[in-house]
Amino acid sequence: MSKELPYFGEVSEEEYLTSFEEEPLTLVVLKGISEEADRIARALQATLKEKEVIRGKLKELGRLKEIPKVARKPTYLALDTGFTSPPLELIGGKLLIVIRSHILQGEATEAIPPASSVGFVKFVQDEAVGKPLSKVVERKFIKDVLELKKAGKVDVDLILVDGEIFPRVPPGYVVRKKRSSTVAKLYGKVLDLTHEILELADETDTALVGIVKRAYGRDVPVVIDSPEIVVNDKALATYVLEPGEWIDLETYSDIAYYLGEFIRKHGEELPAEQATALNNRLAWVVAVMRASDYLTSAIRVAIYKAELPTYFMAATKVEVWPSNDLTAEEIIAYLSSITGVNGVPHPIDVVDAMCRLRKDVLHLTQQQLQSELAKKLNDPHLATSIAGLTNPEKMHKVGFK
Repeated sequence: MSKELPYFGEVSEEEYLTSFEEEPLTLVVLKGISEEADRIARALQATLKEKEVIRGKLKELGRLKEIPKVARKPTYLALDTGFTSPPLELIGGKLLIVIRSHILQGEATEAIPPASSVGFVKFVQDEAVGKPLSKVVERKFIKDVLELKKAGKVDVDLILVDGEIFPRVPPGYVVRKKRSSTVAKLYGKVLDLTHEILELADETDTALVGIVKRAYGRDVPVVIDSPEIVVNDKALATYVLEPGEWIDLETYSDIAYYLGEFIRKHGEELPAEQATALNNRLAWVVAVMRASDYLTSAIRVAIYKAELPTYFMAATKVEVWPSNDLTAEEIIAYLSSITGVNGVPHPIDVVDAMCRLRKDVLHLTQQQLQSELAKKLNDPHLATSIAGLTNPEKMHKVGFK
């Protein structure tokens, strides 16, 4: 097999990205894009020719399925979290704002209103805390909802999350150490909370779904044993699926098994970067399953294409924790029925919009912090040296006139 890398030719990705000739912008658009299209097209020729072969493999393995009709409409809670990325750069540190939004389709209670957005403000030194902290906020809320359901104070069949259920914890943070960094401890908290919500979901018979928008993994080629496929799952499924079909990739435990077999069979033939990526993915999946006492291994992975047209006819990748009351097939059917033109279930679109952080909120937050510091320190100049903007030239981006 050729050692040519997908999209990059016979060079490493680093060499490809750092080798270029400076040209006027108009020439980049006219000439550069044409060259990139040629390069990508060459890399994808095998996939373009093999659409029916890929569909045949999926059918033979029982993984290409028709989306069934919706049997019933479950009550659901949809939520999303967002955070300032990058945080607002202040002279004394970084101002991080985390927002959590939810909508409830069902009987609202005092504990869980029909819709809400809440915010959290943190002054931090390391902006890397933003991502795991937002996941801690998300999973603590899910845990609270499930505990309320267990106590009979809320009734919900399905919880929809904008993002993944299976924790995206960098490999270096999965193994706990006594003297871990704050970021590592936050990722550890994400793992612990994931285990707790899966236990509660099982106990309360609640289904969970994660909508994975940025699906850059390549599980489909691994599961159907097709090393020649170089595109990611979302791109591949968008190309090979017809509206009203879905691909069942089974559980993370199954995916780990297929990854191991794929690496054993094809590891020496693959380009070094691709082999490394697969080994890292296998190590990550296995480490997370072990850290969560293997509960996460039962999370299922699926990709569907809704019956109704979406922009770019995009397929949707999801992670599913079924319940006794809602099977994976019933969940996929329901998700497909509520998927809008953006290619994700409509409730996820709503909470995503609710989580957007307007620049006037950033302005207000920075001004309020500076004002409060001036009062508490009794020193306006010291307050400015801490809460002033590091990059004043970017004031317009955070609501300054």
